[in-house]
Amino acid sequence: MRKLLVALQFKKDLRKIPLPIKEQTDRVLALLRKNPLDKTLNVRKLTHIKPDVWRARIGSYRLVYSFDNVSLILHRIRHRKDIYRTL
Repeated sequence: MRKLLVALQFKKDLRKIPLPIKEQTDRVLALLRKNPLDKTLNVRKLTHIKPDVWRARIGSYRLVYSFDNVSLILHRIRHRKDIYRTL
């Protein structure tokens, strides 16, 4: 199980999202900590960003993260219409 590292901007984003999405986010994070490339979460690598950054779908929201062998780094969570403008 990977250690969670949370960016300050992720914390700010999390305060603004609706409660049902927050509940789904908890379930998604549990799966990501076990396997960051879990196919059930429709995980995709973002190709226009370096270093390697991935996104997971949570309804109409997107969770942007990166990972290594010991940690899962949470960068942003925003609505799909806004997330790619802020990266």
